[in-house]
Amino acid sequence: MEERKTVDKKSIIAILLIVAGGLLFLQTFDLIDFSIQYYILNWKTLLIAIGIIVVASSDRKTAGYILIGLGFLFWVPSFAGYNIRLHQVFWPLVLIGIGLTILNRRNVHDRAKRIHGVSSSNGESISNDYIDDVSIFGGGTKKYTSQNVKGGNVTAIFGGSEIDLLNADLAVEGAVIDVFTMFGGTKLIIPGSWQVKSEVFSMFGGLSDKRHIKPTEALPDKTIIVKGVVLFGGVEIKNY
Repeated sequence: MEERKTVDKKSIIAILLIVAGGLLFLQTFDLIDFSIQYYILNWKTLLIAIGIIVVASSDRKTAGYILIGLGFLFWVPSFAGYNIRLHQVFWPLVLIGIGLTILNRRNVHDRAKRIHGVSSSNGESISNDYIDDVSIFGGGTKKYTSQNVKGGNVTAIFGGSEIDLLNADLAVEGAVIDVFTMFGGTKLIIPGSWQVKSEVFSMFGGLSDKRHIKPTEALPDKTIIVKGVVLFGGVEIKNY
């Protein structure tokens, strides 16, 4: 399944690039009578393209549908003769995107808590077996000491947090941390003996493992999976 997702993502990107290149090629030789370059090299089209890639390669498809919808929405006035520039809608777009993302991520988080059984219906505090962090225009440091970390949900938008798991331990089945980073960054501090498996979809960003690991220190039964979406940001993994 993981290999199929990777192939799908690469295939979608390749098809989009081939189509865009082919259309620009036709314009170069005047085989089309309108400026295709204006439509392809445009931030509205970029929103749609990123949305298509997110939908095709991520389990969290809502963010992709939002990007596609916004891209088409901002193209409509252009077709009616009114041109919208990015600086006119940037902050409204950011605020709407943040709000929709928080709502979607909260629903995902609540479902994950129910699956892991780390919350209760009577409003009691959440067990720190499950990481929950949202950083918007700010951030901080959180230390977890649970010896049964089951996973978590980390959101960073124009900000970021430092999640310290050096004194924690994983659940027997391992842990899955779902990240969403946009114009921000998240730092995960974990023991060098843990194995990290990345299933992150990144666009203008990525995940980097900066730990100093010796081959003899890696433990196959200590695996943490990092998945999610990184847009114009990054996720760093360290062990200092």
